[in-house]
Amino acid sequence: MKDLLGFASEEDVKTTLMEDSAETDLVSMFKSEFEAAGIEFSDEEVAEMSNALQGLIDKLDYSAEITDQSKDEPTVLLKVKSYSMDDMQNIMVDVMTDMQNNIDEETAAAIMTGDEDALQKLMQDAVKQYMGKIGGMVPAEEMTELTIKCQRVKVDVSGKEKVAWMPQDLSKFSDEVNNATFK
Repeated sequence: MKDLLGFASEEDVKTTLMEDSAETDLVSMFKSEFEAAGIEFSDEEVAEMSNALQGLIDKLDYSAEITDQSKDEPTVLLKVKSYSMDDMQNIMVDVMTDMQNNIDEETAAAIMTGDEDALQKLMQDAVKQYMGKIGGMVPAEEMTELTIKCQRVKVDVSGKEKVAWMPQDLSKFSDEVNNATFK
């Protein structure tokens, strides 16, 4: 991996490029998304869900190899394991089906009369169940291959200037990795 980072260690580059507040930002983003959908969660509950998603990412295996090492535009072959979007959708369907089949009469009646608290609790429970089941997923064994055109960039690592290889188009790279990881 060190070769791919242009002689800077992977940990040094991660530390330099990733903000310490990334986890806090993710929790804030999730909380805002849930609030926009009308579902309220505490910061702690959202952090648990965020941790479940991080657990998915932590289970992924990847490898990278340099396939072309031209002076300014190296090419890297990235191989990554993936999760099935169909499985994720099936989990959602199962959770919603269970919710519908197991709702008690009192809760159903409360929701039918417009009880926002009853609906809120039902939706919170469904989201928590979904996230719990998603957290238990295992990635597929086969790996998806991505060819990534890179550029050499200078980064400040612990006060020293190092050269790292970064994708030429970070947005495209992000989309490709996301599509390869969840397909």
